[in-house]
Amino acid sequence: MPPKRKPTDSTASSAKKSKGPAANSPEVDMETERALDKRWAPVSVSRNAESEFRLRTRDPVKAFSYVCLGCAPWKTQITDDDSENEEDEEFIEQKKKDDLADEATTLKPASEHPGEKWIFTNAGLAKWMALKHGTAVRDPDNFEMYVYNDFCGYAIMELVENLLLDFEEAAGDWKMQWAICEATALYFQMDSFMPMIGCDDGDGVKAVCIAFATMFLSMLATLERNDLFKPDSEVKNLGAVIGLFIRFIVDVEQYGIDWDSHDAKTKAYAAKHDVTVHGLNHERYENSSGETVDLPEATAGANDPWGWRKILAKLKKDKNGQLGGDSKDITSWTPAERKKYAFDKKDPIPRSALTHIKNGRIMEMGG
Repeated sequence: MPPKRKPTDSTASSAKKSKGPAANSPEVDMETERALDKRWAPVSVSRNAESEFRLRTRDPVKAFSYVCLGCAPWKTQITDDDSENEEDEEFIEQKKKDDLADEATTLKPASEHPGEKWIFTNAGLAKWMALKHGTAVRDPDNFEMYVYNDFCGYAIMELVENLLLDFEEAAGDWKMQWAICEATALYFQMDSFMPMIGCDDGDGVKAVCIAFATMFLSMLATLERNDLFKPDSEVKNLGAVIGLFIRFIVDVEQYGIDWDSHDAKTKAYAAKHDVTVHGLNHERYENSSGETVDLPEATAGANDPWGWRKILAKLKKDKNGQLGGDSKDITSWTPAERKKYAFDKKDPIPRSALTHIKNGRIMEMGG
């Protein structure tokens, strides 16, 4: 079993410093410090990533402004189709054109590119980036370590559980809750999420997945309650995020998750409000559910028509109150704990890197 206190694709590991706010710098106020202490170890990359996210979202105007991602989220990874066509000259030329088009809009203001589908708030992208950092430091392969077979899967589960807590803590702030949904939807398109789906706790995986699908339905009900499905809505990427959640539901269904028509319920919101959903131009997604469902009133159940709070409470109870955190973030462990699982029985994190982490920096994984 992994240590009590304390868990991408890289085989060897080295630690490099990267720019990031020091946790004890004047920029991080005491209120932020107290908030961080509720969930994170005194020293960990997860803590530093959360601290950086809070700094990046202090200015609400900038945080909730929309920028272009530059491409569909799943295109940030090389696909099998790409490798099969790599010798096709026409394919290569078209891909070069597509890549140039992507570069031309990546992280540019969405207001300057009104035709872009894949746009997200700065806050949503910042939270997504924090998830990427959290993934890297929970993967033993990046540290040349072995803990146990499904460690990475449980570590990813711990990582994403923090999103459920983030959403709960942002109650009453629909913009921040939407940013959390954006980050969740983006992260669930990544291969690094899959170890969780394959770990041996089938019931636990199902409960977490259902919690996320219900969280999103709760979010859609909140938007409906606040009249944010209108054509000139402040929410500029409804079709993109709805599409990404439906993709997640359909992709995970093959692993035995009984969704209770969550994809149909999500699609029903889009149909009711004439939202054009993006990312479903594949037979697997287009035909995922032809079921018709009736949506509850947005004000039902004390503004909780899908029972989100009850589902989260049950999940916390089933986890003995230990939801989220950074116990499987390997940078939160002591050197002795890391040595125990390292192939060479030496601490895989150099002292210089530990110093940078203690100073609030983000650890970059590299070869």
